[in-house]
Amino acid sequence: MSDEPEVSNGEHEPETVSNNVKQVVPGLIYISFVPPKMTPFHIRQMFEKYGEVGRIFLQPDDHNPSKKKKKFKAKYNKGSFSEGWIEMGDKRIAKRLALTLNNTLIVDGKKSKFSDYLWNVKYLHRFQWRHLTERLAHEMETKKQRTRMEQTQARKETAAFVANVEASKRLASIKQRKEKKGEVWEESKHLQHIRQRKTVEELRKERQQKLHRLKGEEHTNTKRKGDELNANSEYPTKRKAVLNKIFG
Repeated sequence: MSDEPEVSNGEHEPETVSNNVKQVVPGLIYISFVPPKMTPFHIRQMFEKYGEVGRIFLQPDDHNPSKKKKKFKAKYNKGSFSEGWIEMGDKRIAKRLALTLNNTLIVDGKKSKFSDYLWNVKYLHRFQWRHLTERLAHEMETKKQRTRMEQTQARKETAAFVANVEASKRLASIKQRKEKKGEVWEESKHLQHIRQRKTVEELRKERQQKLHRLKGEEHTNTKRKGDELNANSEYPTKRKAVLNKIFG
């Protein structure tokens, strides 16, 4: 048996070193206001000065009143955006940036076109990029459902309009044939009577009439019960009178 010490091959040493090193976790910054003409290209250039920048998403501004009739699709270096999310490589840097940049002027060189605007940023605690994608997917699905409902409603209205036009043409043709034959045309027989919803005044009158009717029925029932009680109370007296006459 050899007395020489065993030489380690170094397989487990990297694991102990990697366990001691703290893992870097990315963090997300939310921008609630994106200045006009600011694009993901500009944001990446600005934030890369402070650290590693991962993914960037800016929400296209679909409610811009100055947009043209033809819809303009926002691109990486073009377009108008309303809000945005930035993924920083280290969440500690993201927290520091959110604290220092919030409510401060946007500084991007001497001739910056964004220098009149303020940063409005916030660090999203425990918010990951997958949460953002899930939210955007949900909003997209909701928008599709709303669009489908609007299209269905439009088709129903169009079908009803076409049916009314066809019915009007058919009635006009019938009227013309009857007039040629010398017959009397009664339009009221051919019109479709639609039951209208009652107004508030009509409902109030019906409610009052129902209350009066119930009060009248209650009064009648009370009077009937009183008459029955009086008749029952007079019965023994009449009986005694009859017996007195018989037996003296």
